[in-house]
Amino acid sequence: MDCRIRLPAMDKEAIHQRAEHFFEHIWEQEDAWALDSSSFEQARYDALMAELEGKRYGKVLEIGCGAGAFTARLVRVADHIIAIDISPTAVAKARQRLADVNKVSFLTANVMESKFVDDGPFDLIVLSETIYYLGWLYPFFDLAWFASQLHAATASNGRLLLANTLGVFGDYLVLPWLIRTYHDLFRNVGYVVENESTFRGVKDSVAIEVLITMFRRADEQLNLTVGSS
Repeated sequence: MDCRIRLPAMDKEAIHQRAEHFFEHIWEQEDAWALDSSSFEQARYDALMAELEGKRYGKVLEIGCGAGAFTARLVRVADHIIAIDISPTAVAKARQRLADVNKVSFLTANVMESKFVDDGPFDLIVLSETIYYLGWLYPFFDLAWFASQLHAATASNGRLLLANTLGVFGDYLVLPWLIRTYHDLFRNVGYVVENESTFRGVKDSVAIEVLITMFRRADEQLNLTVGSS
């Protein structure tokens, strides 16, 4: 029996429209969030890639791909990427950026309404600077269910790369205790922390910290063996 509590369809649609409108407004701007022009953002991408270099990932899911700035780096370590964003404008820009790359499939969709298990299993899922927007828009139960579905869609011993800014008082979406709560949510649904670091830099004269966590979906049989030794 499916006992999940569901919002009325009209409420779900209202949230979807709010999210799409918000991100469309962002991505209609040139170089949204200065992701291409900021030295901080380039260094942040370098830090994310440092977690991935040295490994090869067959099937990758990138959630909140935006205009494809990080997707363009992911192609170096992936055989195939499914990159998803709710903003049609963002996806159009990403497609244009990577028009000569045949290993990326771009989708315009709401990740909270996607069935990742049907598309998986994924060797790597990338969720960078996205989860706190979902937490802003959706009830916690829906967010927790989303995390559980990502875990279910991850291959055995596959990875989830989670990265989020640790803000200060006033930056309500990225308050450190909220970010760490999201972090623990993924650990609680079954991922284990493989590596964790904090990237620090300055953007627009503001000191910023980004918590970067590489999670792994532990092989249940492997865990059982280790536990019994």
